[in-house]
Amino acid sequence: MPTATFKSARDLLLALRDNYEFARSGFQWPKLKRFNWALDWFDAELAKGDNARKPALKTLGETVETLTFGELSQASSRAANGLRALGAKRGDRLLLMVGNAPALWISMLAR
Repeated sequence: MPTATFKSARDLLLALRDNYEFARSGFQWPKLKRFNWALDWFDAELAKGDNARKPALKTLGETVETLTFGELSQASSRAANGLRALGAKRGDRLLLMVGNAPALWISMLAR
């Protein structure tokens, strides 16, 4: 249910994009008891169906790396499972030191 509620709010905000004053004064994000953006939106909406094969991330540096929504979802799940295997629990604070590379975005989505 949090995904549908979030999606409705997002759709309303998009519909109001040409009416900035009303959007600014009248719109409020829903207050959800539980909402995990990585699980409830990224995995449930962006990394499913046809979207899973669409490019989601392109990093430019010495090499160019592109990952699809599905690949990012799978890689973040593997990262989260690896962290759990090391004893990390949901809510733990971790320090990550990495540049603008796929590992940064994968770890930010790890759930």
